[in-house]
Amino acid sequence: MSIVTQLQQLHQRFASKQQDQTGKLPQIEHDSDWPSPCEVGNPDEQGLIQWQAVARTPNGTLTDLANALEVEFPQALQQYYGAFFGGCITASIDGHDVELLQAWSDEDFDLLQQNITGHVLMKRKLKQPPTVFIGLTDQEDLLVSVLLDTGEVCLEYVGKKPHHVLSTDLGSFISALTV
Repeated sequence: MSIVTQLQQLHQRFASKQQDQTGKLPQIEHDSDWPSPCEVGNPDEQGLIQWQAVARTPNGTLTDLANALEVEFPQALQQYYGAFFGGCITASIDGHDVELLQAWSDEDFDLLQQNITGHVLMKRKLKQPPTVFIGLTDQEDLLVSVLLDTGEVCLEYVGKKPHHVLSTDLGSFISALTV
């Protein structure tokens, strides 16, 4: 099964769980200066807006960024960040609560690439294997990252080498998530 299909199913499971628990799609604080094609309806009284993942057409790509950084991003990572616009997905794996990052809009995708650039350059400066973050955990400064050399999904503290492998690849990682 492709990463795109797995990610689509993950978004659907997450949205269904939110609807079962709250009667609404996932919600995020509305920011009129930061619109997204995945926003649904209007903000509520608390300033929250519902969202639903939307397939990107055409898909976003990290190819120019990879070329500029002189690294190779696994195809699965390209698809992970390039296939959909959406909000963050909360899930758990291997005893860790994680918040998976997604691009909210084209502007957010550009900002994401800037953050990835800073992360890869930091890893290079520290003489550590290059990684790209895909999520956060419930612990401060503990990231979920893809190790570029192997494609493994790992946990790493900011500024440190990955220390725990969650999955051998992004597809297995997504399959193992519980929403």
